[in-house]
Amino acid sequence: MRSPLLLSLALGCGWLFSPEALVITGNAAGQLGWLTIPLLALLALLFTVCRQTINSSRRSFADSSELSILQQSIGKIPAASLTLASCFPLLVLAATALLVTSGYTFNEVFLYWFPNFGFAFMLLALLTCAQFLPIKYLHRLQFCFVSLAATGICILGIYGSVTPAKPLAEILQQPQQLSATTLSSALLLLLFAGSNLFQEKESRFSPVPLIAVLVFMFWIFASLAHVDAERLASSTIPYMTASRKILGDTGRQIMGLVVISGSCAAVTGLMLLCREKITDLASQQLAPQFLATRGQRWLLPPLVAITTGSCMATGLAGDELLEILLKSALLLWLLYYCCLSLSATFLLKNKLQTLPLPALLAPLLLLAGWLIIISSSPHTTEILIFISSSLVASTCLAAFWFFSNPRKKDTP
Repeated sequence: MRSPLLLSLALGCGWLFSPEALVITGNAAGQLGWLTIPLLALLALLFTVCRQTINSSRRSFADSSELSILQQSIGKIPAASLTLASCFPLLVLAATALLVTSGYTFNEVFLYWFPNFGFAFMLLALLTCAQFLPIKYLHRLQFCFVSLAATGICILGIYGSVTPAKPLAEILQQPQQLSATTLSSALLLLLFAGSNLFQEKESRFSPVPLIAVLVFMFWIFASLAHVDAERLASSTIPYMTASRKILGDTGRQIMGLVVISGSCAAVTGLMLLCREKITDLASQQLAPQFLATRGQRWLLPPLVAITTGSCMATGLAGDELLEILLKSALLLWLLYYCCLSLSATFLLKNKLQTLPLPALLAPLLLLAGWLIIISSSPHTTEILIFISSSLVASTCLAAFWFFSNPRKKDTP
Protein backbone atom coordinates (compact mmCIF):
# COMPACT_ATOMS: atom_id res chain seq x y z
CA MET A 1 0.00 0.00 0.00
CA ARG A 2 1.77 3.13 -1.23
CA SER A 3 -0.46 5.81 0.31
CA PRO A 4 0.71 6.81 3.81
CA LEU A 5 -2.78 8.11 4.62
CA LEU A 6 -4.52 4.86 3.71
CA LEU A 7 -1.87 2.82 5.50
CA SER A 8 -2.24 4.98 8.60
CA LEU A 9 -6.00 4.46 8.59
CA ALA A 10 -5.73 0.73 7.95
CA LEU A 11 -3.31 0.14 10.81
CA GLY A 12 -4.36 2.78 13.32
CA CYS A 13 -8.11 2.14 13.10
CA GLY A 14 -7.86 -1.58 13.79
CA TRP A 15 -9.22 -1.45 17.33
CA LEU A 16 -11.53 1.48 16.61
CA PHE A 17 -14.24 -0.64 14.95
CA SER A 18 -13.92 -3.73 17.13
CA PRO A 19 -16.98 -5.02 19.04
CA GLU A 20 -15.34 -4.02 22.35
CA ALA A 21 -14.96 -0.43 21.14
CA LEU A 22 -18.60 -0.44 20.02
CA VAL A 23 -19.66 -1.64 23.48
CA ILE A 24 -17.65 1.14 25.12
CA THR A 25 -19.21 3.73 22.82
CA GLY A 26 -22.76 2.45 23.25
CA ASN A 27 -22.57 2.25 27.05
CA ALA A 28 -20.98 5.70 27.21
CA ALA A 29 -23.75 7.14 25.01
CA GLY A 30 -26.33 5.68 27.36
CA GLN A 31 -24.58 7.15 30.40
CA LEU A 32 -23.73 10.62 29.08
CA GLY A 33 -26.18 11.14 26.22
CA TRP A 34 -25.11 13.53 23.46
CA LEU A 35 -22.24 14.79 25.67
CA THR A 36 -20.41 11.65 24.56
CA ILE A 37 -19.72 13.36 21.22
CA PRO A 38 -17.82 16.41 22.58
CA LEU A 39 -16.05 14.11 25.06
CA LEU A 40 -14.89 11.94 22.17
CA ALA A 41 -13.77 15.08 20.28
CA LEU A 42 -11.76 16.22 23.31
CA LEU A 43 -10.07 12.83 23.61
CA ALA A 44 -9.31 12.85 19.87
CA LEU A 45 -7.65 16.24 20.32
CA LEU A 46 -5.55 14.94 23.23
CA PHE A 47 -4.37 11.93 21.23
CA THR A 48 -3.59 14.16 18.26
CA VAL A 49 -1.41 16.41 20.42
CA CYS A 50 0.37 13.37 21.89
CA ARG A 51 0.90 11.92 18.43
CA GLN A 52 2.43 15.16 17.18
CA THR A 53 4.71 15.33 20.21
CA ILE A 54 5.91 11.77 19.66
CA ASN A 55 6.46 12.39 15.95
CA SER A 56 8.41 15.58 16.69
CA SER A 57 10.60 13.69 19.12
CA ARG A 58 11.16 10.90 16.59
CA ARG A 59 12.27 13.40 13.95
CA SER A 60 14.67 15.06 16.39
CA PHE A 61 16.81 11.97 17.01
CA ALA A 62 18.56 9.56 14.68
CA ASP A 63 17.25 6.44 16.47
CA SER A 64 13.58 7.34 16.39
CA SER A 65 11.59 4.32 17.55
CA GLU A 66 9.13 4.59 20.42
CA LEU A 67 11.33 2.24 22.43
CA SER A 68 14.33 4.54 22.06
CA ILE A 69 12.25 7.50 23.27
CA LEU A 70 11.20 5.57 26.35
CA GLN A 71 14.63 4.19 27.18
CA GLN A 72 16.22 7.65 27.05
CA SER A 73 13.83 8.67 29.83
CA ILE A 74 13.43 5.62 32.04
CA GLY A 75 16.20 3.24 30.98
CA LYS A 76 16.44 0.14 28.80
CA ILE A 77 14.94 -2.52 31.02
CA PRO A 78 11.97 -0.44 32.28
CA ALA A 79 11.25 0.66 28.71
CA ALA A 80 11.36 -2.93 27.46
CA SER A 81 9.20 -4.08 30.37
CA LEU A 82 6.51 -1.47 29.72
CA THR A 83 6.55 -2.25 26.00
CA LEU A 84 6.15 -6.00 26.50
CA ALA A 85 3.47 -5.67 29.18
CA SER A 86 1.37 -3.23 27.17
CA CYS A 87 1.18 -5.19 23.92
CA PHE A 88 1.24 -8.96 24.32
CA PRO A 89 -1.40 -9.49 27.06
CA LEU A 90 -3.69 -7.13 25.14
CA LEU A 91 -3.23 -9.13 21.94
CA VAL A 92 -4.05 -12.50 23.53
CA LEU A 93 -6.97 -11.28 25.64
CA ALA A 94 -8.46 -9.17 22.85
CA ALA A 95 -8.16 -12.01 20.35
CA THR A 96 -9.89 -14.37 22.79
CA ALA A 97 -12.79 -11.99 23.44
CA LEU A 98 -13.25 -10.69 19.91
CA LEU A 99 -13.04 -14.01 18.08
CA VAL A 100 -15.58 -15.63 20.39
CA THR A 101 -17.85 -12.60 19.93
CA SER A 102 -17.51 -13.07 16.17
CA GLY A 103 -18.42 -16.74 16.56
CA TYR A 104 -21.62 -15.96 18.46
CA THR A 105 -22.49 -13.19 16.00
CA PHE A 106 -22.01 -15.46 12.99
CA ASN A 107 -24.16 -18.13 14.63
CA GLU A 108 -26.99 -15.78 15.64
CA VAL A 109 -27.08 -13.54 12.56
CA PHE A 110 -26.04 -15.72 9.61
CA LEU A 111 -25.95 -19.50 10.22
CA TYR A 112 -27.74 -20.82 13.29
CA TRP A 113 -26.44 -24.36 12.76
CA PHE A 114 -22.74 -23.37 12.63
CA PRO A 115 -20.94 -23.93 15.99
CA ASN A 116 -19.98 -20.72 17.78
CA PHE A 117 -16.53 -21.84 18.79
CA GLY A 118 -16.04 -23.62 15.48
CA PHE A 119 -16.22 -20.29 13.68
CA ALA A 120 -14.00 -18.62 16.29
CA PHE A 121 -11.27 -21.25 15.89
CA MET A 122 -11.58 -21.13 12.11
CA LEU A 123 -11.18 -17.35 12.14
CA LEU A 124 -8.17 -17.68 14.45
CA ALA A 125 -6.53 -20.13 12.06
CA LEU A 126 -7.17 -17.90 9.03
CA LEU A 127 -5.85 -14.77 10.73
CA THR A 128 -2.76 -16.66 11.88
CA CYS A 129 -2.07 -17.90 8.36
CA ALA A 130 -2.53 -14.35 7.05
CA GLN A 131 0.43 -13.25 9.20
CA PHE A 132 2.71 -15.37 7.01
CA LEU A 133 1.89 -13.21 3.98
CA PRO A 134 4.37 -10.58 2.78
CA ILE A 135 3.78 -7.41 4.74
CA LYS A 136 2.39 -5.42 1.80
CA TYR A 137 -0.38 -7.97 1.26
CA LEU A 138 -1.11 -8.07 4.97
CA HIS A 139 -1.49 -4.29 4.94
CA ARG A 140 -3.97 -4.56 2.06
CA LEU A 141 -5.93 -7.22 3.90
CA GLN A 142 -6.03 -5.01 6.98
CA PHE A 143 -7.31 -2.13 4.87
CA CYS A 144 -10.13 -4.35 3.60
CA PHE A 145 -11.12 -5.31 7.16
CA VAL A 146 -11.13 -1.69 8.34
CA SER A 147 -12.96 -0.43 5.25
CA LEU A 148 -15.72 -3.04 5.56
CA ALA A 149 -16.27 -2.29 9.25
CA ALA A 150 -16.18 1.49 8.77
CA THR A 151 -18.59 1.33 5.82
CA GLY A 152 -21.12 -0.66 7.83
CA ILE A 153 -20.94 1.72 10.80
CA CYS A 154 -21.28 4.73 8.48
CA ILE A 155 -24.31 3.28 6.70
CA LEU A 156 -26.12 2.54 9.96
CA GLY A 157 -25.01 5.78 11.62
CA ILE A 158 -25.98 8.10 8.76
CA TYR A 159 -29.27 6.33 8.00
CA GLY A 160 -30.20 6.24 11.69
CA SER A 161 -29.36 9.93 12.09
CA VAL A 162 -31.59 11.08 9.22
CA THR A 163 -34.49 8.81 10.26
CA PRO A 164 -34.75 9.38 14.04
CA ALA A 165 -37.45 7.53 15.97
CA LYS A 166 -37.60 10.22 18.69
CA PRO A 167 -38.04 14.01 18.80
CA LEU A 168 -34.80 15.98 18.84
CA ALA A 169 -35.50 17.30 22.34
CA GLU A 170 -35.74 13.76 23.68
CA ILE A 171 -32.54 12.70 21.90
CA LEU A 172 -30.64 15.62 23.44
CA GLN A 173 -32.06 15.05 26.91
CA GLN A 174 -29.32 14.56 29.50
CA PRO A 175 -29.19 11.93 32.26
CA GLN A 176 -30.64 13.25 35.50
CA GLN A 177 -27.52 12.52 37.53
CA LEU A 178 -23.84 12.21 36.61
CA SER A 179 -22.47 9.82 39.22
CA ALA A 180 -19.00 8.35 39.66
CA THR A 181 -20.21 5.36 37.68
CA THR A 182 -21.23 7.65 34.84
CA LEU A 183 -17.77 9.21 34.85
CA SER A 184 -16.41 5.80 33.98
CA SER A 185 -17.33 6.83 30.45
CA ALA A 186 -13.70 7.95 30.43
CA LEU A 187 -13.39 4.43 28.98
CA LEU A 188 -13.71 6.26 25.67
CA LEU A 189 -9.97 6.75 26.09
CA LEU A 190 -9.55 3.13 25.17
CA LEU A 191 -11.09 3.54 21.71
CA PHE A 192 -7.67 4.65 20.56
CA ALA A 193 -5.72 1.57 21.65
CA GLY A 194 -3.03 0.84 19.08
CA SER A 195 -3.69 4.06 17.17
CA ASN A 196 0.07 4.69 17.15
CA LEU A 197 0.80 1.57 15.10
CA PHE A 198 1.72 3.29 11.87
CA GLN A 199 4.42 5.94 12.23
CA GLU A 200 4.96 8.08 9.15
CA LYS A 201 8.04 10.18 9.88
CA GLU A 202 7.19 12.80 7.27
CA SER A 203 3.64 13.34 8.49
CA ARG A 204 2.73 15.63 11.38
CA PHE A 205 -0.94 14.69 11.43
CA SER A 206 -2.58 11.39 12.33
CA PRO A 207 -6.05 10.97 10.79
CA VAL A 208 -7.19 8.25 13.19
CA PRO A 209 -8.67 10.52 15.92
CA LEU A 210 -10.50 12.61 13.30
CA ILE A 211 -11.97 9.49 11.72
CA ALA A 212 -13.14 8.36 15.15
CA VAL A 213 -14.99 11.61 15.74
CA LEU A 214 -16.62 11.71 12.30
CA VAL A 215 -17.74 8.08 12.25
CA PHE A 216 -18.86 7.77 15.86
CA MET A 217 -20.58 11.16 15.87
CA PHE A 218 -23.23 9.75 13.53
CA TRP A 219 -23.30 6.37 15.24
CA ILE A 220 -23.80 7.84 18.73
CA PHE A 221 -26.57 10.16 17.53
CA ALA A 222 -28.28 7.32 15.64
CA SER A 223 -28.10 5.05 18.71
CA LEU A 224 -29.65 7.73 20.93
CA ALA A 225 -32.28 8.45 18.28
CA HIS A 226 -33.54 4.86 18.23
CA VAL A 227 -32.74 3.30 21.62
CA ASP A 228 -33.48 4.49 25.15
CA ALA A 229 -30.41 5.74 27.00
CA GLU A 230 -31.01 3.39 29.92
CA ARG A 231 -31.00 0.40 27.61
CA LEU A 232 -27.80 1.53 25.88
CA ALA A 233 -26.09 2.01 29.22
CA SER A 234 -26.94 -1.45 30.54
CA SER A 235 -26.73 -3.56 27.37
CA THR A 236 -23.81 -5.91 26.76
CA ILE A 237 -24.35 -5.63 23.00
CA PRO A 238 -25.64 -2.05 22.49
CA TYR A 239 -24.40 -2.03 18.91
CA MET A 240 -26.68 -4.94 17.95
CA THR A 241 -29.66 -3.42 19.76
CA ALA A 242 -29.21 -0.12 17.93
CA SER A 243 -28.64 -1.68 14.50
CA ARG A 244 -31.82 -3.76 14.80
CA LYS A 245 -33.83 -0.66 15.75
CA ILE A 246 -32.37 1.34 12.87
CA LEU A 247 -32.73 -1.09 9.95
CA GLY A 248 -34.42 -4.19 11.32
CA ASP A 249 -33.01 -7.53 10.18
CA THR A 250 -30.93 -5.82 7.48
CA GLY A 251 -29.34 -3.71 10.20
CA ARG A 252 -28.50 -6.86 12.16
CA GLN A 253 -26.82 -8.38 9.13
CA ILE A 254 -24.82 -5.21 8.44
CA MET A 255 -23.74 -5.09 12.07
CA GLY A 256 -22.86 -8.78 11.90
CA LEU A 257 -20.41 -7.99 9.10
CA VAL A 258 -19.08 -5.04 11.11
CA VAL A 259 -18.48 -7.24 14.15
CA ILE A 260 -16.63 -9.93 12.20
CA SER A 261 -14.55 -7.58 10.06
CA GLY A 262 -13.89 -5.29 13.04
CA SER A 263 -12.68 -8.25 15.08
CA CYS A 264 -10.37 -9.31 12.25
CA ALA A 265 -9.05 -5.74 11.95
CA ALA A 266 -8.40 -5.47 15.69
CA VAL A 267 -6.61 -8.83 15.96
CA THR A 268 -4.53 -8.19 12.83
CA GLY A 269 -3.65 -4.67 13.93
CA LEU A 270 -2.58 -5.76 17.40
CA MET A 271 -0.55 -8.60 15.93
CA LEU A 272 1.27 -6.13 13.68
CA LEU A 273 1.82 -3.89 16.69
CA CYS A 274 3.44 -6.75 18.61
CA ARG A 275 5.59 -7.66 15.62
CA GLU A 276 6.79 -4.08 15.41
CA LYS A 277 7.64 -3.99 19.11
CA ILE A 278 9.54 -7.28 18.87
CA THR A 279 11.63 -5.83 16.05
CA ASP A 280 12.37 -2.70 18.10
CA LEU A 281 13.35 -4.77 21.14
CA ALA A 282 15.68 -6.95 19.10
CA SER A 283 17.33 -3.90 17.54
CA GLN A 284 18.14 -2.64 21.05
CA GLN A 285 19.55 -6.02 22.15
CA LEU A 286 16.52 -6.57 24.39
CA ALA A 287 15.23 -9.62 22.52
CA PRO A 288 16.86 -12.46 20.56
CA GLN A 289 18.09 -11.22 17.19
CA PHE A 290 16.29 -13.86 15.14
CA LEU A 291 12.98 -12.37 16.30
CA ALA A 292 13.75 -9.18 14.40
CA THR A 293 13.84 -11.03 11.07
CA ARG A 294 12.00 -14.31 10.66
CA GLY A 295 10.93 -14.86 14.26
CA GLN A 296 8.37 -12.09 14.42
CA ARG A 297 6.75 -13.39 11.23
CA TRP A 298 7.02 -17.18 11.51
CA LEU A 299 7.24 -17.83 15.26
CA LEU A 300 5.15 -15.16 17.01
CA PRO A 301 1.79 -15.75 15.21
CA PRO A 302 1.66 -19.52 15.96
CA LEU A 303 2.59 -18.90 19.61
CA VAL A 304 -0.15 -16.29 19.93
CA ALA A 305 -2.62 -18.62 18.19
CA ILE A 306 -1.81 -21.48 20.58
CA THR A 307 -2.18 -19.21 23.62
CA THR A 308 -5.43 -17.69 22.35
CA GLY A 309 -6.82 -21.08 21.42
CA SER A 310 -6.00 -22.38 24.89
CA CYS A 311 -7.85 -19.45 26.47
CA MET A 312 -10.90 -20.15 24.34
CA ALA A 313 -10.78 -23.91 24.94
CA THR A 314 -10.50 -23.58 28.73
CA GLY A 315 -13.64 -21.46 28.95
CA LEU A 316 -12.07 -18.08 29.69
CA ALA A 317 -14.09 -16.53 26.85
CA GLY A 318 -17.34 -17.24 28.64
CA ASP A 319 -16.16 -15.99 32.02
CA GLU A 320 -16.66 -12.52 33.46
CA LEU A 321 -12.97 -12.60 34.35
CA LEU A 322 -12.08 -12.09 30.69
CA GLU A 323 -13.83 -8.71 30.62
CA ILE A 324 -11.87 -7.59 33.68
CA LEU A 325 -8.58 -8.82 32.25
CA LEU A 326 -9.22 -7.18 28.88
CA LYS A 327 -10.04 -3.83 30.51
CA SER A 328 -6.85 -4.18 32.57
CA ALA A 329 -4.80 -4.86 29.44
CA LEU A 330 -6.30 -1.81 27.72
CA LEU A 331 -5.45 0.32 30.75
CA LEU A 332 -1.90 -1.00 30.66
CA TRP A 333 -1.63 0.07 27.02
CA LEU A 334 -2.96 3.51 27.96
CA LEU A 335 -0.33 3.78 30.72
CA TYR A 336 2.34 2.92 28.15
CA TYR A 337 1.03 5.61 25.80
CA CYS A 338 0.99 8.24 28.56
CA CYS A 339 4.56 7.38 29.58
CA LEU A 340 5.67 7.49 25.96
CA SER A 341 4.06 10.90 25.43
CA LEU A 342 5.59 12.33 28.59
CA SER A 343 9.00 10.94 27.63
CA ALA A 344 8.74 12.55 24.20
CA THR A 345 7.70 15.84 25.80
CA PHE A 346 10.71 16.01 28.13
CA LEU A 347 13.11 14.96 25.38
CA LEU A 348 11.85 17.87 23.28
CA LYS A 349 12.22 20.18 26.28
CA ASN A 350 15.86 19.20 26.65
CA LYS A 351 16.46 19.81 22.96
CA LEU A 352 14.46 23.02 22.48
CA GLN A 353 14.96 24.44 25.98
CA THR A 354 11.24 25.11 26.19
CA LEU A 355 8.21 23.07 27.20
CA PRO A 356 5.08 23.50 25.05
CA LEU A 357 2.09 23.53 27.39
CA PRO A 358 -0.22 21.41 25.15
CA ALA A 359 2.46 18.73 24.83
CA LEU A 360 2.62 18.41 28.62
CA LEU A 361 -1.08 18.89 29.33
CA ALA A 362 -2.36 16.23 26.89
CA PRO A 363 -0.64 13.17 28.44
CA LEU A 364 -1.38 14.46 31.95
CA LEU A 365 -5.09 14.64 31.13
CA LEU A 366 -4.95 11.14 29.63
CA LEU A 367 -3.26 9.95 32.81
CA ALA A 368 -6.03 11.60 34.83
CA GLY A 369 -8.56 9.65 32.76
CA TRP A 370 -6.58 6.48 33.47
CA LEU A 371 -6.87 7.14 37.20
CA ILE A 372 -10.60 7.89 36.92
CA ILE A 373 -11.24 4.61 35.15
CA ILE A 374 -9.36 2.60 37.78
CA SER A 375 -10.77 4.41 40.80
CA SER A 376 -14.39 4.20 39.57
CA SER A 377 -14.17 0.54 38.61
CA PRO A 378 -15.75 -2.08 40.90
CA HIS A 379 -12.73 -4.28 40.11
CA THR A 380 -9.95 -1.87 41.11
CA THR A 381 -8.02 -4.50 43.08
CA GLU A 382 -8.10 -7.05 40.25
CA ILE A 383 -7.02 -4.44 37.70
CA LEU A 384 -4.08 -3.27 39.80
CA ILE A 385 -3.01 -6.87 40.46
CA PHE A 386 -3.05 -7.63 36.73
CA ILE A 387 -1.09 -4.48 35.84
CA SER A 388 1.49 -5.11 38.58
CA SER A 389 1.88 -8.79 37.70
CA SER A 390 2.30 -8.03 34.00
CA LEU A 391 4.94 -5.40 34.71
CA VAL A 392 6.87 -7.69 37.07
CA ALA A 393 6.79 -10.61 34.63
CA SER A 394 7.85 -8.45 31.68
CA THR A 395 10.64 -6.88 33.76
CA CYS A 396 12.03 -10.31 34.58
CA LEU A 397 11.88 -11.33 30.92
CA ALA A 398 13.48 -8.09 29.71
CA ALA A 399 16.23 -8.32 32.31
CA PHE A 400 16.96 -11.94 31.39
CA TRP A 401 17.24 -11.09 27.69
CA PHE A 402 19.44 -8.07 28.40
CA PHE A 403 21.92 -9.64 30.80
CA SER A 404 22.18 -12.90 28.84
CA ASN A 405 23.01 -11.06 25.61
CA PRO A 406 26.80 -11.13 25.02
CA ARG A 407 26.56 -8.10 22.71
CA LYS A 408 24.80 -5.77 25.14
CA LYS A 409 28.05 -3.96 25.91
CA ASP A 410 28.37 -2.94 22.30
CA THR A 411 25.19 -0.90 22.38
CA PRO A 412 25.02 2.61 23.81
